[in-house]
Amino acid sequence: MNQASGPQLWAGRQSGEVASITVRMGESIQLDRLLYREDIRASVAHARMLRRIGLLDERDLNAIEGGLRQVRDELAAAALPLRAELEDIHTHVETRLVELIGEAGKRLHTARSRNDQIAVDTHLFVRRRSAELGDLLLELLRALQQQARAQIDVIVPGYTHLQVAQAVRLAHPLLAHFWAFYRNHQRFQRAAWQAGFLPLGAGALAGVNYDSDREFLRGELGFHSIYPNSMDAVASRDHLLDFLYACAATATHASRIAEELILWSSVEFGFCTLPDALTTGSSIMPQKKNPDLAELIRGKSGRLQTNLQNLLTNLKALPLSYNRDLQEDRHPMLDSAEQCELCLLALTAMIQGIRFHPDRMRESLERGFATATDIADALVAEKGLAFRDAHHLVGRLTARAQQLQLGLSAMPPEERAAISPHLAAADFYERACDLAASADKKRSYGGAARSRIIEQLGEAETAIRELGAYRWARPELDQW
Repeated sequence: MNQASGPQLWAGRQSGEVASITVRMGESIQLDRLLYREDIRASVAHARMLRRIGLLDERDLNAIEGGLRQVRDELAAAALPLRAELEDIHTHVETRLVELIGEAGKRLHTARSRNDQIAVDTHLFVRRRSAELGDLLLELLRALQQQARAQIDVIVPGYTHLQVAQAVRLAHPLLAHFWAFYRNHQRFQRAAWQAGFLPLGAGALAGVNYDSDREFLRGELGFHSIYPNSMDAVASRDHLLDFLYACAATATHASRIAEELILWSSVEFGFCTLPDALTTGSSIMPQKKNPDLAELIRGKSGRLQTNLQNLLTNLKALPLSYNRDLQEDRHPMLDSAEQCELCLLALTAMIQGIRFHPDRMRESLERGFATATDIADALVAEKGLAFRDAHHLVGRLTARAQQLQLGLSAMPPEERAAISPHLAAADFYERACDLAASADKKRSYGGAARSRIIEQLGEAETAIRELGAYRWARPELDQW
């Protein structure tokens, strides 16, 4: 049997001989190396706590802090070789620390376990990345609100079943997406709050045999609370579930608007043009301008949804408390954070640079008979018809317009009169077919009327201002 070579820091009762498959299955360093800042900052806090309760002297603490700074710098510069037999980021940091400062480095692991170490690292990571993704969401919200304000007088089809339904102002669907992403910001706030419970000091599962000052650790690392149960502290991954859900929901909403950008920028729609810098060409067809970023966002949404399902499935049958299965939490956590960031950066760039084509939107509204309901409502309000009779007449009118390949507004008076004399009057008919007027009839709160859009833009501006003032509990990973 092939054996791994190198020191076995955690051999304990084991002989120190480790099969290569054990090393390959057990190592997580290629993933959790990305947590080195969190791991080192938590180690500094732990060392200071050990000094506070008298388990380290000042000289050892200074040596540990100085050594950890050097390890951090080496990891940041990719100057510290990664060794599979050392398994994880915790062991790499401690092994290198012992190499640098000797005996004092061996004292650092007093009163803690790798179980509460990885837990505190992922809590710090979720707090940091939630704040960073929240900042990116805020930029996207600003871009959507600015475009909505600029496009308030552009009339666009509103769809149900991907069929032209009613005329709305372009600001209305842009703001619909705004409020979806606003809720995503709140989801990241929730994830950051859930990650604000301190697990460090829980030990392997039952606490530690020392009078650890967990309240000191809480304040040192900026957590708002401490897990009241040590087993829950090392077993829970609720903070990761909330974070992965926030990422998945954000990607789902990004995919929906990306799908619209793909459709709207196609030749068949022609509603918008994406910036050249955010599209790609074809390897064989020189006329192509492909919306690759939008398509990649659409594809990545499934990836982020799967990451959430990955962890849910991992957790569903685990007994208390820590099990090695939990090592698999790193991949979905790190991948979702990175992919969600890419989606937000790409989508914001597209929204900022998009160019809309109002004439094509108007053509689609005409082809889709978007004012049919307005004509029926006008027959009820002004001509006294029952709505069912009005609906029937406008159905006949629409069918005739389709036969003539005309929009409703272009229907000749004699054609209208042949269906019903109520439709013949020019002033009545023109008012009923006016696209902007059609949108502005939707005066209920949250509707598409211009006055309601202006009201909604003000609410969006207030929401942006409040989110901009939101104080994330960002962990200070490098200031110590």
